[in-house]
Amino acid sequence: MKILLSLLILGIIILIHELGHFLSARLFNIPVDEFSIGMGTEVYTYEGRRTKYSFRAIPIGGYVNIKGMDLEDEEEDGFNKKPAYQRFIVLIAGVVMNFLLAYTILFGMIYSKGEIKINEKAIVGHIINKDREIPLKKGDLILEIDGKKINSWIDIKKTVNSLDKKDEDKKILINRNGKEEIISTKLIKDEKTNKYYLGISPEYTLIKFNIRESVVLAWESFKDVFENILNSLKLMISGNVKKEEISGPIGIINIVGEASKLGVETLIWLTAVLSINIGIFNLLPFPALDGGRIIFVILEMLKIKVNKKIEEKIHYAGIILIFILIIFITANDFTNLLRH
Repeated sequence: MKILLSLLILGIIILIHELGHFLSARLFNIPVDEFSIGMGTEVYTYEGRRTKYSFRAIPIGGYVNIKGMDLEDEEEDGFNKKPAYQRFIVLIAGVVMNFLLAYTILFGMIYSKGEIKINEKAIVGHIINKDREIPLKKGDLILEIDGKKINSWIDIKKTVNSLDKKDEDKKILINRNGKEEIISTKLIKDEKTNKYYLGISPEYTLIKFNIRESVVLAWESFKDVFENILNSLKLMISGNVKKEEISGPIGIINIVGEASKLGVETLIWLTAVLSINIGIFNLLPFPALDGGRIIFVILEMLKIKVNKKIEEKIHYAGIILIFILIIFITANDFTNLLRH
């Protein structure tokens, strides 16, 4: 199941990326031979007036075949014949679409769900234990647990963890409806983790945001994720990240699998994070990636000429290095999988 979910999420992200290249190419009337959803053998094909649209057997992303992308290609009205600014837009459009997808997801989540603000006071919000009744009620303010003072919600967990003889009755001083009283209850044991808890959750308020507020908050969330990914990338380049912490396709499958256990919202949020990840990766000034091609277009816009044959060789070398990197990361994923 987690493999299918991973394929679906990565497929959507890559498809959106390729859609950016396709739409921008069409905007500038650059011929597009094929727009494919998926990879591998063709399952269904529709021959459009200017473009072939196909569904392929392996549901992983897709690709767009833009005419004139090869450096030696002299196709009339092809990619290489277009002005540098148009080629720049076509190349960067995939990354822009990845960022737009991520931002749209974050905006949708913030606008539709709002924000949960937890009351820092030790007030019982809900009774979450259904196996047995406990004397605590919604709205109770917890003042002490076994004589230990409680000032905030965080103190409850700390205090429960520090108690001796957790299987014995505990006296809890509460304020209920303006009156203080002492109740006695047993802690609840989680057999899986061997930990004890009271069986209550905090009081919280759901704050809803209007469109304007959601636009701003989504941008702040986008920036936070973007900066975190950049910082991780800097650590990786500087060699400050352990080999075990680097993940590739197999690692992503495991991450998606864990996220799926936490619900649909977590998977949707993860899609936004991965979309930003892929956007940043493609923007890196590395040969064969969009970012590498963009560098040469920028040089051309600055009137700095680079021999096309040299550029082609650089891109081919980049493709080989990327394949080596993929093999290394995949092997690392297998090693981490066996280690666990």
